[in-house]
Amino acid sequence: MSNSALVNLATVGSDELQAMPISAFTAGLEQMSAEGIVRFRRLRKLSGPQRSALEKFLVEHPDKRPGGGGGEPGAPARHADEEGEKNKKKKSREAGIGWEILLRVIAWWEGMETDDVARAKGIKRRQKRKVAPPATARNQAAPAAAPAAAPEPPISMSRLEIIQKLWGPGFSLPGGADFALLVAERASLKSKGRFLDLAPGLGGGMRAVATKHGITILGIEADAEVAAEALRLATEQGMGETAPVRACGPEGLKPADFEPAEGHAAIFMRESMFAVDDRETMLAEINHGLAESGSLILTDFILATGIGVDTEEAPALAAWRMAEGGSAAPWTEAEYRRALEAQNYKLESFEDLTLAYLPLIQSGWRQLHDCLQKAKLLPETATTLMEEGAVWLARCQALETKQLRLVLIHATRTSTGSGANAEADFASEDADEANG
Repeated sequence: MSNSALVNLATVGSDELQAMPISAFTAGLEQMSAEGIVRFRRLRKLSGPQRSALEKFLVEHPDKRPGGGGGEPGAPARHADEEGEKNKKKKSREAGIGWEILLRVIAWWEGMETDDVARAKGIKRRQKRKVAPPATARNQAAPAAAPAAAPEPPISMSRLEIIQKLWGPGFSLPGGADFALLVAERASLKSKGRFLDLAPGLGGGMRAVATKHGITILGIEADAEVAAEALRLATEQGMGETAPVRACGPEGLKPADFEPAEGHAAIFMRESMFAVDDRETMLAEINHGLAESGSLILTDFILATGIGVDTEEAPALAAWRMAEGGSAAPWTEAEYRRALEAQNYKLESFEDLTLAYLPLIQSGWRQLHDCLQKAKLLPETATTLMEEGAVWLARCQALETKQLRLVLIHATRTSTGSGANAEADFASEDADEANG
């Protein structure tokens, strides 16, 4: 398991912990302090094999026991230093804004110093520049010390509040209103048409598009908590009728969600198709819901050509799959093109937005960093921040390898068939005509 995956045993879900391979479990223990292991052992329910693995680990790593005792005096520390130097040579890199935030939160959680966490993970922290005081200030007598200010109480933020600290009020994805408008404007935005967003999140992008173009957009969101907040925000802004959001059913999107058939001028979907199990059926249902020449506007993560076939996957890509909960199975550009053609879409454009998208992620981290620079977090807030941060750091690192890309796809419906079977029939008839 890669350290860069930022898998923290103290924050993984109970089901994920129980299903975790022993090798991954042991690798997670290696990243924890002695105090962190004590806390983890006290609070989490372990399986029999995991308890045995933990006991074996503590025997083999006496420096991880409470107090760090055991073994020849000085030996564990020397061994840890040697391993730390090896790891540093292998993967040392400078911490960005996102890493700085997570390093501080992990250090607080584990009861360690931030520099110690950084060394354990092979991260080189940025050095703060010291500014010399002006000469006049140096020559003046030091003023009387001001009374110490009362310490700020720890703050609590919900998952939705953390998301909005990253991406802005009402938004749950990078780029805010400007990026949402850029994506949507590939479609023909006419006020008389119906519009549908299948991944609206908190609805900020929908509302920006509806406001600018004077249209009505319905959002259907997979996360019920997010959908409820999106509807509240829309209603609060007087857009409950023009940009409403509702939750989809517990089993996901259904054919009825795409009704009326052939009735939508455009259907939008951002950064979520890569996790859909049956993408061919999804594309068929979207096609069924689009009007003739209606637009599918899709942003998604794809694999670069040859990854996993001609070129081995980078560790950051494997870490990203893990951070996404194992649901990430991105297509390549060629696979997308074939799937769209099979469903009788006309591909209008296929744009690589990776270079524009990465700075948007980093901008979100700076916003959160400014908010939390001096703040103390409650335990539940720290846990939520680590979970949300781990996903976005993994996405960012995978995109930086150039093996993963963020693309914008614009395709239009070219046939009037209904359903996946009708689409297949049209494709078969076209093939027969071509062959004479």
